Amino acid sequence: MALKNSENGVEISFEKVEKEEDEVQMNLDHNAAPLQQLVDISDAFSSNEIFCSRDALIKWARNVGKRNGFVIVIKRSDKGDSRKARVTLACERGGTYRHAKNKSNVEDLNRKGTGTKKCDCPFKIIGVKLTSSDDWSVKVVCGFHNHRAAKQLEGHSYAGRLSDGEKTILSDMTKNLVKPRNILLSIKNHDEYNVSTMKTIYNARHKHRLLNSAGRSQMQQLMKQLNECKYVEWHRKDESNDCVRDLFWAHPTSIQLLNAFCSVLIMDCTYKTNRYRLPLLEIVGVTSTNLTFSVAFVYMEAERVDNYTWAMEKLQSLMFADRLPNVIVTDRELALMNAVRLVFPTTTNLLCRWHISKNVLGNCKMLFERKDKWEAFMSAWSVLVFSSKEDDYERNLRSLTTDYYTYPGAVKYVTESWLTPYKERFVAAWTNKVMHLGNVSTNRAESAHAKLKRHLGSSQGDFESSWNVINALIELQHTEIKASFERSISVVEHQFNNAMFKELRGMVSRASLNMILMEFKRATQVEIDKGICGCVNRTSYGLSCAHELAELIKEGRTIPLDSVHSHWRKLDTVTDNVSSELTISTEIDSILRQFAECDEAGKIALKRKLRELACPATTSMCPPLEKVKGKGRPSLKINLSTKRAPSLFEIVESAHDSTSPATACSVKVPKEKKLKYIKCFPHQIREHIVNIVDVKADGHCGYRSIAGLLGMGEDGWGTVRHDLVRELHTFHDEYVQLYGSIDRVAELVYSLSWFDSFAPYDRWMTLPDMGHLIASRYNIVLVHLSIRQCLTYLPLRSVSPAPLHHKLIALGFVEDCHFVQVFLDSTSPIPPIACNWRNYRYQCARGWEIPYVPRIEAFRSSLGTNSNVATQETIDVDET
Repeated sequence: MALKNSENGVEISFEKVEKEEDEVQMNLDHNAAPLQQLVDISDAFSSNEIFCSRDALIKWARNVGKRNGFVIVIKRSDKGDSRKARVTLACERGGTYRHAKNKSNVEDLNRKGTGTKKCDCPFKIIGVKLTSSDDWSVKVVCGFHNHRAAKQLEGHSYAGRLSDGEKTILSDMTKNLVKPRNILLSIKNHDEYNVSTMKTIYNARHKHRLLNSAGRSQMQQLMKQLNECKYVEWHRKDESNDCVRDLFWAHPTSIQLLNAFCSVLIMDCTYKTNRYRLPLLEIVGVTSTNLTFSVAFVYMEAERVDNYTWAMEKLQSLMFADRLPNVIVTDRELALMNAVRLVFPTTTNLLCRWHISKNVLGNCKMLFERKDKWEAFMSAWSVLVFSSKEDDYERNLRSLTTDYYTYPGAVKYVTESWLTPYKERFVAAWTNKVMHLGNVSTNRAESAHAKLKRHLGSSQGDFESSWNVINALIELQHTEIKASFERSISVVEHQFNNAMFKELRGMVSRASLNMILMEFKRATQVEIDKGICGCVNRTSYGLSCAHELAELIKEGRTIPLDSVHSHWRKLDTVTDNVSSELTISTEIDSILRQFAECDEAGKIALKRKLRELACPATTSMCPPLEKVKGKGRPSLKINLSTKRAPSLFEIVESAHDSTSPATACSVKVPKEKKLKYIKCFPHQIREHIVNIVDVKADGHCGYRSIAGLLGMGEDGWGTVRHDLVRELHTFHDEYVQLYGSIDRVAELVYSLSWFDSFAPYDRWMTLPDMGHLIASRYNIVLVHLSIRQCLTYLPLRSVSPAPLHHKLIALGFVEDCHFVQVFLDSTSPIPPIACNWRNYRYQCARGWEIPYVPRIEAFRSSLGTNSNVATQETIDVDET
């Protein structure tokens, strides 16, 4: 039989094909399958099409099979040495199962989960190469299947195989740390007919890793990758078994950043990052654009002085001799602190304020029986830590020890454990004298830990898998840093168009410009008074402070570039100290002489060391032995979590809060409808009220609320009354002008001077009169809220600190006779400022208003023009 293609006139001979067709028919008769089980798809595969290649024919056949619910595979292929080339295609279920030679045992054959899909399906088609070029044709030998068509092909492993293009996608996405499920989704998005499953992806990833490792061990693969990526790597190993003890690596670009921005380094250990349970010391730095960069990663055998000292020595070897760090921030890890002192003796070692605060919480909170007392103690502790001058520190320390003498355990702990030995390392009076660039905690390192653990995903990874994650994160980190440099050079923010910044634009980072701008706004208040200025911007950041800027404004000069510390002027990673004359000729000559003098055993040992140095992938080093739990029954479930165990402060905080008698004072209340008195405030502000805390209604409720909001506890109402009387006496003349007469001041003194348990009506707090007193006495922002009147009070005489150091409290007046504590969220609108503040404030106090202008405008907008809420001191009660 011959078939002639009408388009190209090529004749196709199928004599041998017809013989195979007859054989298949005999097999069908022999098997005698019921007709209802036979599926005939001959028409789907009958085609006179000429295919341009063998692969095109196979692809066509498989696609036709997929559309009809069958998987087509290559059964036999003949290259055509003595006859025409051909390929035989069959159903994946064709043929019968053949036992493997090593599985003669019946029990092995009947093992659970094993089986076969073979059912001797007779389907067969043959592709034959034509005589001309590489054209192919197809012939259906048997178009019958002895099984039903599949409704879906997702369970057929052959149909789910990945193509070469899909394997490339998988390889790239695996390298970029994409999760398997996301890889599968991406592949299916590229091909709507893809039927691969998660098992296919896992198997392909495993095969990809095996091909990459090429038979190398984990440590050999790690050393190879570190060498290829030009990492600097050091390690120490146990000579008895070649197991690694300590492992240090640093990215080449990270080393450039280290030498460019060496002023401040932050160090901290994290745990549960590897199956060997080795602590990981992460060292980070800060760029001129205020971004964090990773310097080095150190896996250590233990957290001992020896291990930390080795790590610090390797870090020092990366740095130029004239560019050692000015400040290193750590927590109170004594071994690390000792290592820093030994290797960097001229460096200031600051301690993390956040860790200290949490240590105080963990060791002292259980000593307080009431939550309000505890919160007042922590408020006093914060004031002490942030004391800006040594005299202020001594005064605040005396106040703390005096006010909390009834809690000797807490006072003793903070004094003996922290203040006496370490106050110079974390109290602002001393740290403000150090160029720490705003880094007084290890938060940057903690953030780096969290980011790393999110990407690791498991605590059971090895060194090689951890390096893959770390390297990918570092590459992205460096890209962002370089982009931030270019933004600082090329983009000029409109707020810096002032002529004062002329010399700085494009020459220093935008982060430094923002800090100078904040001081520039303070300059008009501080003027040239160095005492009021504090000069923290100069001493701690290396930038112009408020009084310096005031002098420049007065003289009409721009901010000189040399007044900015070199850290902020560096907008690249180029270092100037690189020597082009470094050679190793002397060392090579020494090695050659040593080799010549050694005996045969010595030569072999030296050659082995040199081979590992030249070809790191040949290392004989082994990973550490995995630490096994020695007691108890071993768990069958492996803990993959990277989450650390709870710290002492977390355990104490959780347990103490669950039993504290004062938990009702908590600021966290989930739903507005549960808040008592919520309807006593304008509806526009209600969504911003987080909590309302009631106080005892004994005529002192206003002063009780203020005491509670200031952290004194509700029972501190007497102290508040006494403080306000002192405020009136101290600034008597100023308040006579503000209130309009001596008589009115005398009335206020009379109202405040009541210290019995129950206060009569004429001794109650009155607003707005007391608002100015409270704000000025305690240097706070006081927000007064009620359904009738809402006002904000600011200090009259003090210079405004940085907005982050402002303290804002809210006092609510409800049911026309009672005061309560109100807690607002940080984005809440606030009422307009009392008019008398603008009329009677000192000139230096005008900066208090600036941070609150947007929030005041938001309040006015939300109230509208038809609101009955008054926003001025004097109102007509009859009209309301």
